[in-house]
Amino acid sequence: MKNKIFFKLSYFVALVFLSLPFLNFALRYDFLVLSNLNPALIWASLRVSLVSSFISMVVVILVGIPAGYYMARSTFRFKSVLDSLLNLPQILPPAVIGLLLLFTYGNHGFIGQQLARLGIRTSFSSLAVMLTFVFVSLPLFINGCSLAFSKVDPELEQTAALLGDDARKVFFRISLPLAKKGILVSLLMAWSRGLAEFGATMMFAGNLPGVTQTLPLAIFSALETNVHHALFLSFIMFIIAGIVLVSVHFLSKE
Repeated sequence: MKNKIFFKLSYFVALVFLSLPFLNFALRYDFLVLSNLNPALIWASLRVSLVSSFISMVVVILVGIPAGYYMARSTFRFKSVLDSLLNLPQILPPAVIGLLLLFTYGNHGFIGQQLARLGIRTSFSSLAVMLTFVFVSLPLFINGCSLAFSKVDPELEQTAALLGDDARKVFFRISLPLAKKGILVSLLMAWSRGLAEFGATMMFAGNLPGVTQTLPLAIFSALETNVHHALFLSFIMFIIAGIVLVSVHFLSKE
């Protein structure tokens, strides 16, 4: 009984500690004072975030779903090492990620120099924002897809193959439909992860209003000039996060 009280107390201590800043924000700050807002600046950062993130998610889907399936169904030498390398962006500090992207895909980077010769400039451009989104969200999506595919019974795939379906048909008729809920959950989480990125975007893409200034960057800039902007943009981020969490909750239900 005492142990049960300890566990319950720990749960509520964590709940109060983590929810108090949100409650304080909602109750104490008037973040809907429209007279102090600049709609053009707010719309610009929202547009950059949404357009860049949605385009990035197309790339994440095209690469992540087959990569996640391969991770779930394949075993080979040094697989654990390679999987760990794939997950490295998830634990690196954002500043390190931004630096790595800048020195690899930036205008003077290893890959960026080759792109510059083709007339494609990356640093401090909308392309840099999208590359950052892909870099930070792809590992999360691949892992989620791998988990979703691992829950699909391999015997169903084997049965379909024995009945004459080739690998492509097995994947699209059996594996993908059965894993779709897990894939959608992973996509939502990956999208929100990219949308929330700050440090790497700042270092690689810069903070150019209307071009590379995403919602988190706009909040950072607004703190120095107009706190009402920062509060309102934070409110928008809360709404997006709430929609994502509610969607994940319903999709996760069996």
